[in-house]
Amino acid sequence: MKILVVDDVGYTCHFHTRLIEQFGYSACSANSGYEALNMLKNDNDISIVITDLMMRGMDGVDLFMESQNLERFTDEGTQDPPQFILMTALRMQKNSKDKDILRLKLAEELGISKIMFKPLDQEELKQTLHEMAMGVPQISSADKAVDLYTPTQSVKDAVKGIIDSRNPGAAEQFMECLSQEVASLKEFLTALETVES
Repeated sequence: MKILVVDDVGYTCHFHTRLIEQFGYSACSANSGYEALNMLKNDNDISIVITDLMMRGMDGVDLFMESQNLERFTDEGTQDPPQFILMTALRMQKNSKDKDILRLKLAEELGISKIMFKPLDQEELKQTLHEMAMGVPQISSADKAVDLYTPTQSVKDAVKGIIDSRNPGAAEQFMECLSQEVASLKEFLTALETVES
């Protein structure tokens, strides 16, 4: 798995690339959206893109949209588009008509995996990359690729929604549903251990 850092400010790009390598990941960088898109076309190991929102030429939102249309292949078949983290110094404001704020709102609507505000919180970035990496299939000949990030994020969003709504009935129902699914996973693992032994 490789992480691509995209920023047209050289120092920022270099800093974040080195930081990601310190976290233990393989990293590469691009100084423009166009360069990043070309790298995505030619390097199927790139699974996560961390890009600045505002860049000359192709901005982070344009890069995200273009990347969704790329045809990427591995020995196992077609490959999903990379996950995206969008970096920005902007702050969301209600009813703002500012062009850059509207781009940020569009990024949310398009479903970019994560929006992080500069200066990036290094612990939050490390945790986010860890969670995203869990969803990147570590393919072996015996394993099928499974997207773990999307359902995990959905569960987190559901839990947050329940807590924010302060609805104990929904919390109990959700806990019951989770317990049933955990029981199913335990049965699967038990059956697997029986077969392997």
